[in-house]
Amino acid sequence: MNYSIAPYIDRDVSKGISLWSVIVISIVFHIICLVGLPIMGYMLWKPKKFDRPKTFQLVSLPVPPNVPKKAIVPKDVPKQRIAQNKPEPAKVPGPSPKVKDTKSPSKNEPAQNEEALDELASLLEELPAPAQVSAIGDFKFPWYLTNVQNKIQRYWNPPSENKKLKVIVAFTIFSDGSISEPTIVKSSGDKTLDNLAIRAVRLAAPFGKLSVGFNSKSVDINVTLNPTRN
Repeated sequence: MNYSIAPYIDRDVSKGISLWSVIVISIVFHIICLVGLPIMGYMLWKPKKFDRPKTFQLVSLPVPPNVPKKAIVPKDVPKQRIAQNKPEPAKVPGPSPKVKDTKSPSKNEPAQNEEALDELASLLEELPAPAQVSAIGDFKFPWYLTNVQNKIQRYWNPPSENKKLKVIVAFTIFSDGSISEPTIVKSSGDKTLDNLAIRAVRLAAPFGKLSVGFNSKSVDINVTLNPTRN
């Protein structure tokens, strides 16, 4: 047997509803659900008021003042006398006493200073220089000879002092500052001093180039070395 599912529904009712009407009804339904219901809930909902709890004000207690304690002084300690401010005697206006100068410049001091300087200069002249450089011929450049002398003195370190001895070494300086083999012109009588003199000249070389104003390509040099301290 076949039974109809909805015997009471008129099958022709669905044929009369169009598609556009279904869409409109659906849109209206969704608007009511999404917009209308939240608005109604907001209008009907009443928030509860939050009651702030009661507060209490703290009262600070008064602080007792600091009372300085009395120092206990033993009875055996003698009492100190308080110095009384005595009035100073009034000063009588008048000329202040002049203080005499104990030191007075003597007239003989300049003369004594000059004598001391002369004695010092004479002592320095008596002391021979460690190295004395001289050029053979017409060489008018003393600053160059001074440079050569200073460089040789750096390497001239005799083991002992003897003012009576001296060594004379001869060599030639070329235009580029190089030198020839140094030779002993006058020996000191001590081979050690002679060898040290040759060594000092070799270590000091090469020297600076000869001056542009010097016409010759070389200059002959004699250096006298004295065994004295620099």
